[in-house]
Amino acid sequence: MILNRYKNKYATTNKEIALKEIFENIRTHNINQKKADRRGIVYATRSNNGRQHEDIKTFTSLIFIDIDNCSNSQKVKEIFTQITHTVAVWYSTSGNVHALIKIPICKNVDEFKRRYKSLIKVIDPYIKDYGLLDTITSNPTQLAFESYDKEIFIRTNNVVTYNGIEKKKRKKTIKPFLNDPTDSRERWVIDWIRNKILEINTNGYPQLLKYSRALGGYSSGGYIGYDNALATLLTAVNNNEYMNSSNSSGTLKTYLKGAEASFKFGIEEPLKWN
Repeated sequence: MILNRYKNKYATTNKEIALKEIFENIRTHNINQKKADRRGIVYATRSNNGRQHEDIKTFTSLIFIDIDNCSNSQKVKEIFTQITHTVAVWYSTSGNVHALIKIPICKNVDEFKRRYKSLIKVIDPYIKDYGLLDTITSNPTQLAFESYDKEIFIRTNNVVTYNGIEKKKRKKTIKPFLNDPTDSRERWVIDWIRNKILEINTNGYPQLLKYSRALGGYSSGGYIGYDNALATLLTAVNNNEYMNSSNSSGTLKTYLKGAEASFKFGIEEPLKWN
């Protein structure tokens, strides 16, 4: 399988590289560059140039999974080795876990996202006690930075294709599951999320996704309105100094997308104060 590799996160042109060569690089090449300068791979799609959805030429048969904030990376890696759909699993440079899952070749972005959503619903119950599944990889053009793991697990044959796909659903109006928000509760939640987001100054994605997901739970729990919560979250991300800097692990655009996706994921898990 041939994939696209980019010089760094800012590059818009790519070079072709075989998946086998990527695995060999992970196994043998120790990485000592900071993240912003590292080469990156797009696993889910191929394009002529660029990483916008309109640049997609073909889909591969892969979903890239990124598990952040791991309390037990070894256990997470072991879980993926036991999943028959796993093509490979390895440690990231931050000590977390990356994995590739085999799916059918998708026809479009919508199909990819529906297969991704179906997959994470199956995986998350096994992972959630040990790490946080970073849903930013639902973007089929998401860049994955090179890392090093001399004990990368590679399934060389008999990889079972994961055929699950989320059914299309009619859009529903999201309403709080509990009480309507009061001024004092809403004020507390606004202050809480602003402070949490603005305090992030390193390792941004895991923290951002965790707080965004919790905010979604507070919203569906009735402590803050949906529109107010999402607007406050995105404003806080836009105002975060680290996420706007060249030292961050991603671009502001990807942080905003990740925050919104995680917030909407949290909407399905209403939280209730004791």
